[in-house]
Amino acid sequence: MFDDCLSLFSDCSLSQSGTRYPQLRAQWSYGRYTHPVSLRAMADTLQTRRLPPLWLIMDVRCALDLQGTLDVLVRPTGVEVFSPSRDLPQRHELPGHWPQNSLLKSSLPDAPGVLARIDQAACALLTDPYSKCLTIRPDGLRYVLQIAQSSQAHYMVLRNAHFGSQRLDPQHLLGKLTLVGDILTTLKATDA
Repeated sequence: MFDDCLSLFSDCSLSQSGTRYPQLRAQWSYGRYTHPVSLRAMADTLQTRRLPPLWLIMDVRCALDLQGTLDVLVRPTGVEVFSPSRDLPQRHELPGHWPQNSLLKSSLPDAPGVLARIDQAACALLTDPYSKCLTIRPDGLRYVLQIAQSSQAHYMVLRNAHFGSQRLDPQHLLGKLTLVGDILTTLKATDA
């Protein structure tokens, strides 16, 4: 899954537990900063009456100048275990040019101000039809996107989520990492 993308990172470590998808832990450099990054895939079999998706969950650690959490969930279904939205107290309106089938929640008093600072990069991430979630916390960022959908034959007949062999496209991943890097650079804590 990650073999074609290893050149984007340094100090790479791949691990796999049982029949789960592998996890990549590495260091990723953007601008003058290097951040710990974790990439893992997760099959979503909780939703009913639709083909299960395979999500790529990207976590990047970085001290950010935030006093709470902001989460944008695209096309919410209520079973997104990777999103903290159900635990966040405040719901906000999205800017008009953002995907309007999204839910914006936060624990921030000034979520619109934070969105204004990261508007271009965050909107570019979320308008991708395969994007699912963007979570920004004081300790970093999580971005979730769909990288595959289960084979219809396997799922309809066997009720088994089968995704086949998956290989991430390094250019596609680099484009997402660049937008993530822009967000992190904008929100980076001054003493970090």
